Amino acid sequence: MTDAVTKTVLLPCPPDRAFTLFTAHASEWWPADRRHTNDATSTIEMLATGRFYERGRDGREVELGRVREWQPPARLVLDWYPGTDAEHPTEVTITFAPEGDGTRITIVHTATPASAELWTQRAPRFAHSWDLVLAALERSVTAVLPIIR
Repeated sequence: MTDAVTKTVLLPCPPDRAFTLFTAHASEWWPADRRHTNDATSTIEMLATGRFYERGRDGREVELGRVREWQPPARLVLDWYPGTDAEHPTEVTITFAPEGDGTRITIVHTATPASAELWTQRAPRFAHSWDLVLAALERSVTAVLPIIR
């Protein structure tokens, strides 16, 4: 099995704001070509209650995974369905660590026992997708951070 996919980005804000940007404002910065409803204006929800989904303007919902750990402002762990499915989730751990005047967000994406057979084939696509997602997050900082309290 291939090692974990690990990606990082440094945002110019404290961890509480970075966590809120990543979770509560994902709809505002998540790349249109990484959405699963085929609606660039869909809503992406990551909720402390465990739900993680996307809803298009037409009301159609796609389950993207499940929130397994919600520890603001330091850590978020998700069962991840894109690229596999609910029966074969991968795991994504996102940490938010203070670094200088900002926050280092680290994504560690790994196989679970249920997705181990799929991991080697899918890991390169996951790595590419996280590059696109984190680039979009970094670009959004100047537009979205001012609205986060």
